[in-house]
Amino acid sequence: MQRFWMRIGLALALVALVVGGLPVVPLPTTAAAQDERWVTDEIIAEFAAFVEGEMAYYHVPGVAVGIVEGDEVVHTQGFGVRNVETGDPFTPQTRFRIGSTTKSMTALLVAQLVDEGALDWDTPVVEILPDFQTAQPELTALITVRDLMGMDTGLVSDQMTSLEWDAWTVDDLLAAIAVQEIGGEYSEFFSYNNEVYATAGYVAAAAAGREPTPASYTDLMQVRVFDPIGMTETSLTDDLSTLGDNFARSYEFTLVSGIETPVAAAPLPIGVLGPAGNTWSTIDDMNRYLITHLNGGVTPDGERIVSAETLAETYQPGVSMDVGLPGVEDAAYGMGWVTETYRDIPIRYHDGGWEGYRTQMMIFPEANVGLVIFTNHVFGDVLNYALGYAFAEMLYDREPVVPHQSHAFFDDIYGSLDDVLAGLPSPYLEPDTVAPLVGEYEDGWQVWQRDDGTLWMERGSWQFLLYPLPLPHLYLVGNGSAFGMMIQFSVPEDAGEPVSAALLDEEMDPALSFIKLD
Repeated sequence: MQRFWMRIGLALALVALVVGGLPVVPLPTTAAAQDERWVTDEIIAEFAAFVEGEMAYYHVPGVAVGIVEGDEVVHTQGFGVRNVETGDPFTPQTRFRIGSTTKSMTALLVAQLVDEGALDWDTPVVEILPDFQTAQPELTALITVRDLMGMDTGLVSDQMTSLEWDAWTVDDLLAAIAVQEIGGEYSEFFSYNNEVYATAGYVAAAAAGREPTPASYTDLMQVRVFDPIGMTETSLTDDLSTLGDNFARSYEFTLVSGIETPVAAAPLPIGVLGPAGNTWSTIDDMNRYLITHLNGGVTPDGERIVSAETLAETYQPGVSMDVGLPGVEDAAYGMGWVTETYRDIPIRYHDGGWEGYRTQMMIFPEANVGLVIFTNHVFGDVLNYALGYAFAEMLYDREPVVPHQSHAFFDDIYGSLDDVLAGLPSPYLEPDTVAPLVGEYEDGWQVWQRDDGTLWMERGSWQFLLYPLPLPHLYLVGNGSAFGMMIQFSVPEDAGEPVSAALLDEEMDPALSFIKLD
């Protein structure tokens, strides 16, 4: 996943180029003897205070954390609110969309099937899913089950396809992979690819003798992973009505609201990409999940659900990664887990993010300690970075450097926001100005003007605020996961010719185009 704050920095730099240089209550801890724990009461108190200060710095409404050591939960706590509008508190029992942290769960399911002999890590994918193919037949034949979850196939995901996930079938997923660009050498080139990873879930379903469908995958995860671990509040779903009352809303900022005011993010479906990121869980359930990993595949209730040897294979470092974070070395992707060292501290982790939901899950193998963090704002990317690595510094009694670094990241990016916006036109537009653009477009898109004068492009749950730039009919997407992308409208002088809209990539080339229908 491209870290959100880095992408925003690139977006603001691109805008500058385009405009030509314009200026809670804690839950009880366990009774484990204090001197037997790495996670001391002093660390817990220091970390809790740090969470409260940092969430205020990054304008994040709600946070929840869980800390486990060995087979015990040593601390859980919620901070702030799960819902800004109602003020309901964020608790360890609040359901939360954990995004790509799902990937390690899919890997665990596959590991169970490896134990049973239903497949092997190095089984070619085409032996299980004959319709799987890439743009190069030789590459297709090479790709194994391990590769699907190892981010090393060489295939590059088209970020625009996330706009289509909710409408896809598994056949559509495979068809999209078949035309993906080959960006580098097989087994050597790291490329984070949600579509390829999701395919592993359907490989698991087929290997288990089921139809490779989202329903089959969901059922297998429930029966084989969630239920045995005791994750009673965990599920795979796009249907918010199944979550009960205690679930977190997610938040973002927009170029109109500014960075200090959280704006509710649209609840976007993930659909067929479920094996790569569609799990809802709680801190309490994630604590049980982490304990199962710390116990080498044995649940908190003492049931072995996977062999320690096979589970450990998911942690093995594969293709190297450049995470671009100070102090981090030797980062490599395993299968749903990243291994690295931070200031010589061994860490195993995976993060997750989807439309304002941000998760960080970390294991410190030497200490046999696990940490999980939920944050319900897009700024959770940088907040989770700060919290996770600061906890590592506390655990290992290192001089703290993360707070300064994370503040610098944030301030460098957002400190320039007001200056950039000062050189742009007002987002509150006169109706006559945007009248030619307003209406229905191909593929279900529509452009409309809200009562406050702002212009929006929408399809289903996708909602893009269009912030005007000082060039004719050029707009910046000012919110959400497409933040920083640009949309260029073409308005022909001949009234008989249709208006069109193009979503531009980072090279300012059209990535998606839509014709106005009326």
